[in-house]
Amino acid sequence: MGSRIRKSRIPRQRGRRSPAAHVIDLGRGTQPLVVVVPQRRPLAGELALATVGALWRGRTDWAPTWAGAALFTATGVLSLAAPAAGLAFAVPALLVPAGWAVVRRWHPRSAVRRRARTLTRHVLAGSAALAWTAAAVLAGPVNWPLAGLLLAGTTAGQAAWWHNRRTLAVTPLTPVTAPASDAVQS
Repeated sequence: MGSRIRKSRIPRQRGRRSPAAHVIDLGRGTQPLVVVVPQRRPLAGELALATVGALWRGRTDWAPTWAGAALFTATGVLSLAAPAAGLAFAVPALLVPAGWAVVRRWHPRSAVRRRARTLTRHVLAGSAALAWTAAAVLAGPVNWPLAGLLLAGTTAGQAAWWHNRRTLAVTPLTPVTAPASDAVQS
């Protein structure tokens, strides 16, 4: 009186896992019993999914690091495909700070000169990034001084990014109160 056990596959449902079903025939006059057993993901799959999920949740926290990795990859591909394209990055790396210095010093409007002075760090950082990109495309990003400069720049950018985001997150909002002279007198 052996009962027949049959394992069947249920068609793929929404989601990532497809369960396995066991159909157990209990004999004449009874309905077959169906046991559904979900498949477990392998440990490597669980770890990969957890890692990708953690990286996705923290994607804005790690933006400078992702930008550095993308820059390293793009310059590597560009240095293999067209190394002379480094000159296209070298020209603006030299001309942008020169133009900025001219505007900062000799522009006739003082408001423009003040604005140029406030953009000093931004212009210098952009120019340094363009100069690094030009050198990396010409010589290859794996060159150890260039790789060290990228690592140092990415680390400094990441630290500044975290500091700025933390400062913005803990700065309390202060309500704006109307001056006493504007209050309605009764």
